[in-house]
Amino acid sequence: MRISVLLVLLVFLPMLALAAVEWHKYGGSDKDTITLGGVTLIVEAQQTTSTGFTGDDLKITARVPYQKPTAYYFTSSYGYGAVAIHGDLLLLKYGVGRGTAGARVEHVKILRLHSDNDDWMDELADVQVQYWFFANPHNAGPDSFEYQLQTKTESGFTTFTFSLPKPHAGFPSKKIVRIQNDG
Repeated sequence: MRISVLLVLLVFLPMLALAAVEWHKYGGSDKDTITLGGVTLIVEAQQTTSTGFTGDDLKITARVPYQKPTAYYFTSSYGYGAVAIHGDLLLLKYGVGRGTAGARVEHVKILRLHSDNDDWMDELADVQVQYWFFANPHNAGPDSFEYQLQTKTESGFTTFTFSLPKPHAGFPSKKIVRIQNDG
């Protein structure tokens, strides 16, 4: 009996560790407050802009109980995106580019909430997760696809796997980022 339970755990435990990320949108206002577990995230538009587009320059502040707040300045075209938390990592989905359809694509930054620098989050990775392409020359507009994100934590590492729902010629079917966990 014990052996069968152990075998079932060995087979299914890795599947349980693989998880989809739950995104929470920001944007559309000068200041958004999002609470995820014990972390409060404040995304606010900066008054002075380096991009020339009001609302694109943003600051995200993370407040964790009993710790000093940390911040990160970034730019997201049109001032919207999404956030998620995985352990002590912040996943920040933001836009790059503006203009006609296909000009804005999404990226995901992976930031460590707590760093050696007390005031700032450390950027660990930046992955483009959306692409525009012309599938039909008779179609006036481009088509788009977006990578889906799965996370897995084991043996002191967190692996982020960005996968396409179906293969597209000329694009990698998977992008993998592996980060050593702190602590």
